[in-house]
Amino acid sequence: MTVLASIARLRENAHALPRRIRRGAESISASPHPRPVFILGHQKSGTSAVAALLAEMTLSSVAVDLVNEDRRPSYQRVVSGEMSFERFVRRNRLDFSCDIVKEPNLTLLYPELCTRFPRAPKIMVVRDPRTTIKSVLNRLGFPGDRADLTTREKRLVRRGWDLALDPTWLGLHGTTYIEVLAARWVYYADVYLNHRDDMELVRYEDFRSDKIAELKRLAHAVGLVPRASISHLLEVQFQPRGDEATPIHEFFSAENLAIIEKVCGASMADLGYSVGVGGRSQEQRAT
Repeated sequence: MTVLASIARLRENAHALPRRIRRGAESISASPHPRPVFILGHQKSGTSAVAALLAEMTLSSVAVDLVNEDRRPSYQRVVSGEMSFERFVRRNRLDFSCDIVKEPNLTLLYPELCTRFPRAPKIMVVRDPRTTIKSVLNRLGFPGDRADLTTREKRLVRRGWDLALDPTWLGLHGTTYIEVLAARWVYYADVYLNHRDDMELVRYEDFRSDKIAELKRLAHAVGLVPRASISHLLEVQFQPRGDEATPIHEFFSAENLAIIEKVCGASMADLGYSVGVGGRSQEQRAT
């Protein structure tokens, strides 16, 4: 590590220290909420916006992602059985104490989540896989028209996000980065499709078209009460914005777009997304 990098790291840690101390103190007395509202869904599908705005509308406390899992995630240890889900909850007890808990990776632990929180309502956010995968790649800084990423490129992906490109820990199939991301989207979508009677669905495209109406519907569905106006917050960006200017059919190569639609096609159809529309997702057609 260079001297400049070391100084930058020290400054970053110094800035974060008060927050870590505060969270550490709060965690000592925190206990998991008996009936939190869980917001699930694939990364970059709009879960942060839904969670933050629903919390603002209902004056609820909210955890937008599990902070302790940011740099050293342990989801794969829970999946493998190396860590119990109860220990995982204790590790994140401050965030689990909130009224609303949003964490996409909890979708991958759905059976454990239901067993530990049997009375907790669950909201599933879905988004067209073409725009979801494009947004993920925007976040990671990768193009959509490559045959595959190099081993070095995958190694340099930020800790936590590297799990999205690793098919092994979830038992997914796929040899290229596009195949892996498409299979991952199906994995998330099928959690809802296999448990649709136990979750409240919101499609991100519908949410964007009328945020207030969708949030009021969700609030009533999960037992929350709308109490505050959020009109002034509707255009707030809750996550880094992706490249919305480049159309899907220009971002992906024809081969990669065909892979996404082939792998995701059945689940897309079940969720009301059309396949084979010239590379234009429903979200793009609606805007």
